[in-house]
Amino acid sequence: MADILLRQTVHLPPNTAPGFDTSPLYQGYQIPAHDGLGEDEPAFRNARLYETGTYSDLIITCGNDTYQVHKAIVCPRSSFFTAACSGKFKEGQEGKINLPDDDPDAVREMIHYLYHLDLAGHEFIPADGNFLEEELSTTEHDDALKQFLQSQGHRFVGNRRVKGMVPKLAARIGPSSNLCLFAKVYALGEKYGILGLKAIALGKFEILAKGHFQTEDFRLAVQEVYTSTIDHDRGLRDVVVCTVEENIGLLNDEAFDAVVKYSDLGHDLLIKITSMRRAG
Repeated sequence: MADILLRQTVHLPPNTAPGFDTSPLYQGYQIPAHDGLGEDEPAFRNARLYETGTYSDLIITCGNDTYQVHKAIVCPRSSFFTAACSGKFKEGQEGKINLPDDDPDAVREMIHYLYHLDLAGHEFIPADGNFLEEELSTTEHDDALKQFLQSQGHRFVGNRRVKGMVPKLAARIGPSSNLCLFAKVYALGEKYGILGLKAIALGKFEILAKGHFQTEDFRLAVQEVYTSTIDHDRGLRDVVVCTVEENIGLLNDEAFDAVVKYSDLGHDLLIKITSMRRAG
């Protein structure tokens, strides 16, 4: 019997709990001890419980959404749910917790994370139904070379040769609409004491910001970041500051410049630029 149990156990190296991204962006981040149920956790069973609600002993509601969850899964990962279910509070005794002040989509992501250790995010659905786009060469060819290459069967967009077809950016990293969503999820991680949720939301937000900094969704996400996070929580704020610094042309946009002026982003940028000049 012991041999059977031993063979069923899968030992994972540090920072590779099921669903935890091991890309360089996350390396060095230690999964908080309060945020996991052990490295041998059978993730597929948790996913099944998430889908069916079988043996649920706690109900979480937010807006029109109801989640039949399990204390044994959600409490070890959240200091808030641990306290709420300790027996001292009405919520724990009744087995019901309502989250009326939170964004339903963000709460859905939080519950998903508690079971999968990952975020789902908004699905990318291209308006034209096409998930691919043309990858263009970085070199602009003169007219003579362009004409010759076209005679050899190469296609061009302007003076740039089409190298091939690749998945659209949003298909590779997710749609820009996830920026606001993950900013809200990050804030929930702080609010409910789920440190791993903050870490994964931060990492995904950073990737999206690098790819979608020119979008309206990025501007809205910046507003969300500076509204929903406290001053000394530098995670998302530092990502925003670095993204704007690397793409300083954003300040030429009137709508984005308004965000800078009427939030702490302007102050943060001033400190960043001043410190760089002193260092240089």
